[in-house]
Amino acid sequence: MSGIVLSASVRQNLLSLQSTADLLATTQNRLSTGKSVNSALDNPTNFFTAQSLDNRASDINNLLDGIANGVQVLQAANTGITSLQKLIDSAKSIANQALQTTVGYSTKSNVSATISGATAADLRGTTSFASATASSDVIYSGAPGGTTAITAAKTLGASQGVFTGTAATAGDGTTALTGTITLIATGGTTATGLVGNAQPADGDTLTVNGKTITFRSGAAPA
Repeated sequence: MSGIVLSASVRQNLLSLQSTADLLATTQNRLSTGKSVNSALDNPTNFFTAQSLDNRASDINNLLDGIANGVQVLQAANTGITSLQKLIDSAKSIANQALQTTVGYSTKSNVSATISGATAADLRGTTSFASATASSDVIYSGAPGGTTAITAAKTLGASQGVFTGTAATAGDGTTALTGTITLIATGGTTATGLVGNAQPADGDTLTVNGKTITFRSGAAPA
């Protein structure tokens, strides 16, 4: 049996059809995979570059998963802190209510005093008081039992003092005051304690708190 003889033009058309079929298969493969380069035979440079980028994208996705887990942990911690804050606010409210609640008693007054030389065993201290007589039996001596009344002959804790100093004088500055000197009288001449420079004269003035008082002789106005 003799073979089929094809002319040159027919062979060229057959090669074109085969090339078209190959291109169609490549296009269908690209459409099905969504990649323009599916193997190193298509484009070695782009294939290995795409493979490296795919690996990097996978690593980034893993990092994103870790970040998402961390965000969830932070959200849980935030929820716990919010709950604690609410608990603290509730405790503050209860404490404020307790502070505002009236207690079973209230302070009426505060009295404090300092006793010189007082101790826990003896509150009398070292202060001394003197008196010539006791007016009643309500004051007791320091005898044991606290029932012995003090007598008029005893002093209360110290010896009596005596006032000493310069004697008081009349208006002239030299005459000592005695029982016979009159300090206030109906007339200036009879007030013996105001003789001399202490007795105001007619026309003398006296200023008190910004008010001036003028002394005049003669009868008082009606």
